[in-house]
Parts: sequence; C-alpha cells; structure tokens
Amino acid sequence: MTAAAERPGLASNRHIKLLRYQPRSGGRSRPFGAIWKQEGRIRWISPIIREHDDAVDAKLFVDWFPEAIYDFDQFAAAVAWLQWVCSRVQELPDVAQACRAEESLGLNCIQYAGPEDGADLAALLDGGSQARLPDIEMLRTIVNLTLKHLLQVHPVLRGLALEIAAADSAECARLTLSDGRLVRIYLDRDTHASQVVPQLLAESGRRFHRRLDSEISFFVFAQLRSALPLRLNASVLATGMRQPHIANGLVRLVWSTPLA
Repeated sequence: MTAAAERPGLASNRHIKLLRYQPRSGGRSRPFGAIWKQEGRIRWISPIIREHDDAVDAKLFVDWFPEAIYDFDQFAAAVAWLQWVCSRVQELPDVAQACRAEESLGLNCIQYAGPEDGADLAALLDGGSQARLPDIEMLRTIVNLTLKHLLQVHPVLRGLALEIAAADSAECARLTLSDGRLVRIYLDRDTHASQVVPQLLAESGRRFHRRLDSEISFFVFAQLRSALPLRLNASVLATGMRQPHIANGLVRLVWSTPLA
C-alpha cells in the first residue's frame, strides 16, 4: 500500500479539466487540450493550436486525429466557439455546461484526476513557450498526480512511500526508496532546456558541501523534452514532466542503473 500524505483536494484543488473532442466522422474521443482558471480568468492550451494566432494547425490536427481528417473545418469552428465562450464566462463549470449544451460540436470538458486512460496532461502542455505554461501551483498539482498514479500502477514503483510537500515548500514531494534513500522531488517551471545541466551542476556542488549522501535530488523540468533522464551522478537526476519521463527517472533510481 502506498503511504501518501497529501493536501486535501489535491486532485481537484485547481479544478484542472481536460478538453476532449469526439469527431463527427467517427473514431474515439480523445483529449486535445487542458483548461484551468488562473488570475481570475479562464485559460486553455492545446498542442494543436498555433501559438502566434490561436488558430488550429491543420497538419497537427491530422496527426492528432488521423481518422478524422475531414473534420478539420468542424473542429476549427468548435475551437473558435470555445474561445468565444472562454472570453465571456468566469468559471470552469460554465465552460463544461456550455459544451454539454452544444453537444453537436463534439467538445467535452471533464475533470482531470491524473494520467489515466492515456490522458497525460503534461503532454498536452508540451510544445508551447514558457509564456503559455500554467502557474507553478497547477504544475505542481500535475506532477504530484502523476507521482500518485505511477506509485499505484507501475510494476517497479508500486508501493513506494510518497509524501506530498506543503504548498510553500521548495519540493513537490518526497519519495522513500526500499533501501531507505530519500528522493526529494523538485519542479522547475522556468529553466530552459539549455540551462538544465548548469542547474544540476550547482545542485551537485551544494550536496557535496552539505554531505547529503543518503538523499537524492530529482528535478522535473517543465521545459525539458528528453525522453531519457539526465543523471549527473548517483544523487542528482532530472527529467521532463511527461509521465513516461518521470517514470523512467524513478525506475533508474530504483534499479540503481550504473552511470554511463
């Protein structure tokens, strides 16, 4: 049984929701974006929406919904309608209600409770600039939900003890490995991928001077796209935010894979 201490309402404290689309021409409904409330306004993001003009990218739409290539015009109209709704309502339930009222558009707005059924929210946030990323509180919630999910279902990680850190802590969470080592998990929203290694070198130096031999610093970088973890040494490791990235990094620690 996973031991997890967490803040009340962790899974829904920011009311993070997934945007799903059901093609009119058939095929399965799948998530194409995320929506949340930040600083008093509704924000949403999708990897198939161009950043410079908020329009649907036709090529990316086909990649995302390959069985529904003839639905592009309908989807573009649905997205334009969604943008109109988000500019006029104040709360996320209003968006969900509007989607239900316009069922023919094929849009659905549902609660995000973790990366189940392939709905990895971090993947839907990927590909945009730093300016498009949500605030740090929401990203921490996403990382913590991913950690909880992995410790429930992953065959290597299942059953490890997880403690969710307080909101004002520098850490997201702490994970205790079977050999007693403590993994301190941090989230970094703003560091560009090109600056990840200098950050890890600085952390390695800090750990060396403080003699933190029984602890591991595990960094999750929101802007890191590498599918494989970056392991500077035995006690400093970094991954991206996607569920497979975090899983790969934690499995590397559990298995104590020798350094290359």
